[in-house]
Amino acid sequence: MFFRSIRFSLTLWYAVTLAVILVLFSSFIYLILQNQLTKEIDRELLTVAEAVASPTLEPFRRAGPSVFDQVLEDFIGTRLTGKFVQVLDGGGRITASSKGAEGLRTPLGKGASRRAWAGKVTYETKVSLDLYPVRTITYPIMDNGRLLQIVQVGTSMRAAAETLDKVLVVFAVSIPLALILWSVGGWFLAGRALKPVDFITRSAQKITAENLGLRLEVVNPQDEIGRLAITFNDTLERLEDAFRRVKQFTGDVSHELRTPLTILRGETEVGLRWAREPEEFRELFRSNLEEINRMSKIIEALLELSRAEEGGLKLERVPIELEDLLGELVQQSRLIDPEKGLKIAFSAVTPVTVTGDWLRLRQVFMNLLDNAVTYTPAGGEVSVVLDASGGFARVTVIDSGVGIPADDLPHIFERFYRVDKARNRADGGCGLGLSLVRTITEAHGGKIDVVSEVGKGSVFTVYLPLQGTV
Repeated sequence: MFFRSIRFSLTLWYAVTLAVILVLFSSFIYLILQNQLTKEIDRELLTVAEAVASPTLEPFRRAGPSVFDQVLEDFIGTRLTGKFVQVLDGGGRITASSKGAEGLRTPLGKGASRRAWAGKVTYETKVSLDLYPVRTITYPIMDNGRLLQIVQVGTSMRAAAETLDKVLVVFAVSIPLALILWSVGGWFLAGRALKPVDFITRSAQKITAENLGLRLEVVNPQDEIGRLAITFNDTLERLEDAFRRVKQFTGDVSHELRTPLTILRGETEVGLRWAREPEEFRELFRSNLEEINRMSKIIEALLELSRAEEGGLKLERVPIELEDLLGELVQQSRLIDPEKGLKIAFSAVTPVTVTGDWLRLRQVFMNLLDNAVTYTPAGGEVSVVLDASGGFARVTVIDSGVGIPADDLPHIFERFYRVDKARNRADGGCGLGLSLVRTITEAHGGKIDVVSEVGKGSVFTVYLPLQGTV
């Protein structure tokens, strides 16, 4: 678990990244320093070689070793310390040489000899009997393009090598130490950065189905952890709402089915105990049949809603002239409660054709008309208006009924929701009609809106895509 933690992974990546950066940076510094030290040695060698090759020393370039050493010491001075000097003729034979630094002396290489004949200066790093390599310069003395002599000066690279070794020691100590300090610091910083995540984890572990109302504390809503906590809280809110709806749905279903079952059982028990005449049994059966039909409607509506939510609501789409369909439904709605004397009117601003399931759309509009007739008092008015706008057919059902309170408007399309909290069974509804209306409308690619005011009536507007727009 420890090695799989995000904190360990972050610290490891920090350390690896820093190690790569430090190694690359140290290598760069080492190479730059090595190059600079070599250039400094080369400048000293060139200065000595140019002095030896100067016309002033020409008479002494063939002198014996003792005389040659004295001349070099007098003419060049301390810059000759730790260096050897030898003069060769064009054939590579030594004509003069210093006695100092005999162990650093190296033979003239073929490559340097060829370059000398071409009049070019050559710098070389060679292995010697000493522990450290030797840096040499091969300097040609030319006269009208002809090689006269070759001056070769060499010196040990001990000082440069020791400097570079010290730098390597510094790097060898400082890089691991920096990695250790950085890893400790990275571990601490990663722990601080991930502390809110650990807090979220512990808080989330406390949340169960029984206390979905708990929310995570958002310390800084602007950073990534804060946005994660906000998203998690939003998820919890949706989950809590889903649980609440499931509980409400379960309670509503239980209530709706328990009532007719209780009536069935009570009436059956009374009938078995007291009924004697055939007419009494017929009345009992009629009452039982009403309750059975009520339960069948509830179950059928629930099945349709479940199929729609699972994508199983199959629509047999055909072209439908809404003017004909609505005209027929308005005629039928006048027979729902003729004793009220309602004025039910229909007007079509323009002929409208949609593509949809005729039976399902009939169910939508009949539900709306049935509600309008049911909740409009005697002498009231219900009107249906058909028109088209913005690529949609618009069907508006207007009534002058009791209206819907503003607090109930957001919930009227929920399952089993009734504005009448007493659940008056005399209305004959089960609280699923409007929920089914919205589900079917949305399955057709449309939507439904409602505007209502208590005591003045309601306006339900259904929008359906025109034929050819879906």
